[in-house]
Amino acid sequence: MKKNIHLLIAAIFVIQISFNTNISGQTSADRDVLLKKITELKEETKVKSLITGIKKGDEEILTIALGESMTSVPASADMHIRIGGVSEIFFGTLLMILSEKGEIDIDEKISKWMPELLAADKVTPLMLIKNTAGYKDYVLNKDFVDLVTKEPFRNFSREEIIAYSVGGGELNFTPGTDQKYSHTEFTILGKVIERATGKKMPELYEEYIFSPLNLQNTGYSVNQELPSPVLHAFSSDRGIYEDATYWNPSWTGDSGPLYSNLNDLIRFARAFGKGSLLTPASFERLVSRPEGAKNPDLYFASGFVVANGWYAQNPSFNGYSGAFGYLPEDDLTVIVFTTQSDDPKSDAQAFKILKEIVKIISPEKVINF
Repeated sequence: MKKNIHLLIAAIFVIQISFNTNISGQTSADRDVLLKKITELKEETKVKSLITGIKKGDEEILTIALGESMTSVPASADMHIRIGGVSEIFFGTLLMILSEKGEIDIDEKISKWMPELLAADKVTPLMLIKNTAGYKDYVLNKDFVDLVTKEPFRNFSREEIIAYSVGGGELNFTPGTDQKYSHTEFTILGKVIERATGKKMPELYEEYIFSPLNLQNTGYSVNQELPSPVLHAFSSDRGIYEDATYWNPSWTGDSGPLYSNLNDLIRFARAFGKGSLLTPASFERLVSRPEGAKNPDLYFASGFVVANGWYAQNPSFNGYSGAFGYLPEDDLTVIVFTTQSDDPKSDAQAFKILKEIVKIISPEKVINF
């Protein structure tokens, strides 16, 4: 778990492989190349399992599951996974929806809802989702890391998480003057939203995203349970190779509470990436580059990275490694999740695999980080 906390994140083969033959510019030979490359990457990275889904618009290019969930249990594309930092993309979208509904003013100082918090009179919800508020990242606190590693089933409250960030009474920088990724800021924002709306986060996600998009395999983790079928995850972070599937996800606060599966993630990716849940003005604020971000082709927007036109995330979380990519220019979606084998080098391989896939399906628009 310690390694996962610090990451911004012949097999039992082809449990599900499917192709679509009607994709513009996509030949059978191209698909064969893609399948061969993904199979090679599974072996090269030594991951225990690899599941991926690739679509252009509504047309499926490839869905594949390789390897094992557990010993003698094949991985399958319908298995549920903890999506970690991909939750932040849902979160940014939800915040903008709530803003449109008049549930919260994203430019209001959060002292309106959390007057007791350090620097609350200088911070807005928009700063929190764009990580420009300056709060220290609690997952870089050694005491916190040691506690989570020692007690992986422990439950953490928002108050405990935030205290690890602000306990020293210092910020990374004056709010609004810089940008630095911080899990803390998503957790503060979760508390702000609940106070502003009078509703719990699971209820808000269900009302505004899960239900409208018919995401029946996506939910908010209120405990350690996952619905069946489950892709099991494994970790060596505590010095032994062990099943980490049911380690408590609460340590991520509001930066990683969601679970899902490939089909739901692909459906969400397109709705998010096309801005179909938001007005054009709100979507523009969602994907906009924060002031101070120097590179117009590579920056952190609102819970996700904009990289050479792609909207991307790369979580590594309690043994799961994920990669999320949507390219609006070509309406391309790529989702990859992997799990670690007993070879520690197999940890956090999903984003590497996604970038290799992108080189094949979008050679003119590769991901530049």
